[in-house]
Amino acid sequence: MNALQGLLQKGFTHTAHEIAGQPEVWRETLETVLEELPRLASFCEGTEKLLLTGAGSSYYAALSAVPLLRPLFGSVEAIPSTEILMDPESCFPRTNFVLVSLARSGNSPEGNAVFSLAGSMRPGKAKHVVITCNKEGKLAGQADGEGSGGFKLLLPESSNDQGLAMTASFTSLTLAAFSLGFMGRPREYREVVQGLSEAASNLLSDGSDLARSLAEEGFSRTFFLASRPSLGGALEAHLKVLEMSGGKVFAKAEDTLGFRHGFMAAVDPESLIVFSISGDARRRRYEADLLGEIRAKALGKKIALIAENDAAESLSVPRNASFLYRASPPVTDAVRSPLVAITGQLLGLFLSLKAGLMPDNPSPGGVISRVVQGVRIYEEREEPPLSRP
Repeated sequence: MNALQGLLQKGFTHTAHEIAGQPEVWRETLETVLEELPRLASFCEGTEKLLLTGAGSSYYAALSAVPLLRPLFGSVEAIPSTEILMDPESCFPRTNFVLVSLARSGNSPEGNAVFSLAGSMRPGKAKHVVITCNKEGKLAGQADGEGSGGFKLLLPESSNDQGLAMTASFTSLTLAAFSLGFMGRPREYREVVQGLSEAASNLLSDGSDLARSLAEEGFSRTFFLASRPSLGGALEAHLKVLEMSGGKVFAKAEDTLGFRHGFMAAVDPESLIVFSISGDARRRRYEADLLGEIRAKALGKKIALIAENDAAESLSVPRNASFLYRASPPVTDAVRSPLVAITGQLLGLFLSLKAGLMPDNPSPGGVISRVVQGVRIYEEREEPPLSRP
C-alpha cells in the first residue's frame, strides 16, 4: 500500500481523493470531449488565431496547451485573464480570433469580465470557446447567452473538485485544451489521453511514497524546473506547494535554462529541486549539463527527477537525487504537463499534513479561497474611488 492509498483508506479529505482519482476522471473527460469534438471542430473551422485565458491554475492549464497547439494554428497565445482585464487593448487581437476561456467554477470575476470585454471591444471579431467544470457557473451561462457566439465544453462533474487547490480540475482542463490540437483526429486524441491516464496511475503509485518521505524530511524551499512544453505543469506544481503548505514552504518554477539567470542564487541547503527531464534528446543535452552543474555545486538538500527510463539511464545523477517518477509508458513532451503538475500535488498534500493543516482548506483565516473574492470590476468609463490615507 502506498502513502496515498493509506490516506484514502482513512477516508481522508476531498483533496486526497481528487488527486488519486485523476486517471479515472481523465477517462471520463476523454469520453465527454470526444462526443463534442466534431462540433468543436466545426465551430473552430477556419480559425487562425487562438487566445487562451484563465486565472491562476486555469491560466497554467492554458499555458500548458500552447506548445502543442502553436504548430497547428497561425497564432496561439496564452494570457492570464487577470492581465487582460488590466490591459485589454494590448491583449485582444484586432483580427478575427477565438477566445478560449478555461475555468473550474466559472465564477472568477476576472475571467467572466474578459468574456464580456472581448465582445464589446472587438465586436464581430471574437468567438468564444468556454471549457469549464461547473455547469452552474456564470461563465457557462455566458457561453449559452443569446448572441454570445459561444461554444461550451462542459467537463464531467467529477472534475469539479471541492478542495481549495485545483487538482483534477487543472489536469482535466489541460487535457480538454489539448483536444483543440486533435480536431479531426479523435483516435489519436484517445490514444494520447489513455497513455497519460496510465502514466498518471503509475506516477501516483510510485511517487506518493517518495513525496511523503520528502515532506517528512522537510525542506524550506522547492524549485520546479522544466523545459517549455512542461513549464505550465511546473508552474502549477509550485502553486500547489505554496497553497497546500499555507505558504510555509517557498516555491518557485522556472524554465530549465532560465534557472541559471539569477534564480539559482535562491537555492539554500534546505531546498528541494524537482527537475523534469525531457524525452527529447536535444533538450536533454542542456538538462544534463544543468544537472551536472547542480551536482558540481552541491546545490540543495534533495533532488527529485521526473524522467523516462531511457533518459534516466543516460544521466549522471547526483548522490542526493531520487527518481520521483520514471515515465512508463513514455509520454511525449508536448502533453507531459499534467504529470509534472501531479508531482506538486503530491508534495503539497503531504507538506500540508506535516504542517498540521487541512489540505481541503489550508489557508487559516481565509487569506485565499476556492473562488477568488474581493475583485471589483469597473465599467470602461467608471472612475475608481479616491484612496484615502
